[in-house]
Amino acid sequence: MKTRNKIMSVALILFTVFIFSLTFYPYVSSDEQKQYSIPLTDIDLYLQDNGTLHVKETFHYSFSGTCYQIYKRMPLTGNQQFQNLKVSTQGAYYTLNQITGEAFAINLYSDPQKTMFISNKDVNVTLEYDLLNVIRFYNDTTELQYKMAENPWREDIGKFNINVHFKSSNGVQYWLNPPYYVENSGWNGNTLQIVTQTIPSGDFFEVSAVIPRSQFAVNPTNGVIINQNNLSEIEKVQNDYQNPIIFKMNFYVVLAVLILFGSCIPLFYLCYGRAPKMDYSAKYETDLPTDDPPAIVNAICGPGISKKIGEPDIDGFKATIMDLIDRNYLLLSNKTSGGEYNSPGSLFLEINHDYDPDTLWNFETEVLNFLREYEQNGIISMDLVSESLNYYDSAKFFESTYLNWKKEVKQAVMDGNFKEASYPKGNIYLKVFGLLSLFVAPAAFFSTFGDPIPMAHYVLILTIVLGIMGIFSIILPQKIAGQWTAYGREYYARWHSFKKYIEDYSLIKEDPPESVNIWNKYLVYATALGVAEGVRKAMKLSIPDDLLEENDMYSFYDYDTPASSSGNETDDADEC
Repeated sequence: MKTRNKIMSVALILFTVFIFSLTFYPYVSSDEQKQYSIPLTDIDLYLQDNGTLHVKETFHYSFSGTCYQIYKRMPLTGNQQFQNLKVSTQGAYYTLNQITGEAFAINLYSDPQKTMFISNKDVNVTLEYDLLNVIRFYNDTTELQYKMAENPWREDIGKFNINVHFKSSNGVQYWLNPPYYVENSGWNGNTLQIVTQTIPSGDFFEVSAVIPRSQFAVNPTNGVIINQNNLSEIEKVQNDYQNPIIFKMNFYVVLAVLILFGSCIPLFYLCYGRAPKMDYSAKYETDLPTDDPPAIVNAICGPGISKKIGEPDIDGFKATIMDLIDRNYLLLSNKTSGGEYNSPGSLFLEINHDYDPDTLWNFETEVLNFLREYEQNGIISMDLVSESLNYYDSAKFFESTYLNWKKEVKQAVMDGNFKEASYPKGNIYLKVFGLLSLFVAPAAFFSTFGDPIPMAHYVLILTIVLGIMGIFSIILPQKIAGQWTAYGREYYARWHSFKKYIEDYSLIKEDPPESVNIWNKYLVYATALGVAEGVRKAMKLSIPDDLLEENDMYSFYDYDTPASSSGNETDDADEC
């Protein structure tokens, strides 16, 4: 029964707030719809001894179209009365049309003769009137409920300046509903002063107060007398309404701060948590920074930011073949294997059996074993290798070789000093953050969507930002998201400086390599770094044609190798 009475009391108060609202916000009739705004409204409420509520409202209109009428209706109920209306305007002339006892219209003119409606100007309209039988008098208190705006109206209300004039501020309790539209409020003597934020179209703002009976006459003839105690029930209903809203307001503030902080985590990490300081500052490297195999250099410093650190690609595979040629484990042959693969421009390789294959890295052995499968009479025709990749079995064999080669390169990176080049934890943590963000952002978005609390709008925007940062964190490649060690950062920086040198033809021209052998090294590592074309052009311009024709490295690079012709297919296979 108590629960039912509680529900009935809340329903009664809300019904009273809705039905017994004391004024509809003025409706503007216009030739051009929505061509006006109300940036400010001043309202003064005077509580009289006899229970009359005297109201003075000044609406500051800004018209950008033609307006001819302001319409206002008082939703009076029961024995409520509206009387003593006074109208004044500033910036326009007017006529008052009393439509019914509860509604009236104000026509606005720009000339004293009242022949031309106003257009494109600011007008202040002031209404003064008395409301009777609105203030409710209980045995233990007096209640005032007044809505500054009522639903519906067409435009947002820019701001309310509200003054409620009491006989005394002592013993007065007040509530401002909903509280999130309050910009500031407080007492100035016996006057309660309230300033609101913009109130969106479709919402309302209400002042509710309980006042000691001693501030009114013993027999307030113009008020509603209710012979019962109701102060505790009014306080309970107001607290039940406001407390959840205030909790949500505070919660949204905390949530907004947390989401904002969370959205900045990837940026803070990338700026301050990713790479240690180092002393290295050279802009260019004219010599090879290290003597590591080109496949290793490709795995750590190769082209493409989407590649993981320690993940080689097809450029590294091609550079490995070229390095084997440069080190004479593979020889370009003038012999032919016979048969159909003997056309002009064909390229033939021989495996140099004078060199011990046991001295090679495992990934280099993988490349030799692959080429050995195409050996005929001791000769490997690159035309045969390239042509065979058009067939399923050969393509699968190359795919298997390429995947094993990548695996061996990764293992070599992990077994050497390169293991200490970077820490993967930062990248892992960033990915976890991204996944959590994509879970939190939609949940927060849909929980705040449509909530009229202004802070919910900021949370809504921040959830979008958080979602974007979450996606950014997930797709951010390890080369950027990972944490370099001092060793790894300097290693990467030195090879990057070498890459800048070999990419700049003007620098190579000013400071060219001292021998063809060094040119060959440049071409190998440029291939690993994905910038070999510039070195090839530089070699063509710097080395005499007769020497260039005899250069095995240049000839192999210039040939359409199996690695380059099948790169897309291999990369796709690796991703599968």
